[in-house]
Amino acid sequence: MGPTTQLEATTLVSLAGSLMTLFGLLVSLFSIHLGNWLSKLQALRTKWDINDGSDDKEVAARRECRYGFVELFNWQPMVMTFIIAGFGFTVLHFFNAVRIDQNVSFPGNYVTIYNAFFVIMLVLQIVLLVWGLFVGFRLRRDINNKFKPSSPAA
Repeated sequence: MGPTTQLEATTLVSLAGSLMTLFGLLVSLFSIHLGNWLSKLQALRTKWDINDGSDDKEVAARRECRYGFVELFNWQPMVMTFIIAGFGFTVLHFFNAVRIDQNVSFPGNYVTIYNAFFVIMLVLQIVLLVWGLFVGFRLRRDINNKFKPSSPAA
């Protein structure tokens, strides 16, 4: 192993900025995706609630909810949220570990604002995911209660 070299503060700021830009881009795109996912779940929930199944049209509408739900409520949002959150925690840890190890001072409240940005974005992701899961699990319960498999006649 060769000797280690210390990075200049400007290099660290540039690297941290690049990682923050990448994280911001990923989170922004995925926040839009999660927001759309949540609004589609809420729309499906509303469609389910306003069609009580009292006539053939409403039964058909509820059946459409059942099919739409299967397409919409799956593992992908949860996995993607955990991947992006893991990347965010890694970037945040990298920035703070390098900053402390290299004893780099940033002007004003830069470190506080930097850390706050990551925390806010991660909290936003978790809130959207948990809210969507709450809506989805309740809707799945209601759909399963309405469309129970019929037992064969004895």
